[in-house]
Amino acid sequence: MMSLSRIRPRLPLHGHAMAKKRATQSSWRTSPPPSARESLAFEAVFTDSEAELMMLGAIPADMDDKWFVYFHDGWLHFHRSWTGFHIYALRLDGSPGGVRVTDSWVNRDPDQYSSTDTAYDRQLLRFLIDRLLLGKDVNAPFPPQER
Repeated sequence: MMSLSRIRPRLPLHGHAMAKKRATQSSWRTSPPPSARESLAFEAVFTDSEAELMMLGAIPADMDDKWFVYFHDGWLHFHRSWTGFHIYALRLDGSPGGVRVTDSWVNRDPDQYSSTDTAYDRQLLRFLIDRLLLGKDVNAPFPPQER
């Protein structure tokens, strides 16, 4: 079982994140969490190695990178890179079966984030974790208006 309070994410020796720098809150311009939030009820369990990759976060390399992600005080924070708006947050905790999400929320300030479809937000968050943080070849979900 991984203790998140004691872990220091290690850079992997192979794979997509070989030269990846660990993101911190000060790695990018961010805004504070919004006061208008909704519970996301996001459920997932990750292996210890997946959690280590997730905790490295993601720092945008160019204007095409739309997300900035960092891990701090047990929470994985997802911000839009252009605006710095705080869109998602996941609380991670070690468990006997790996690292699990114990709490999550989505921004519901309409001036910062226009989505109101919680099911889509869960799908988009899963895609961001899988593609951006874990380097998996997965397809992005379609927004509700495009289904």
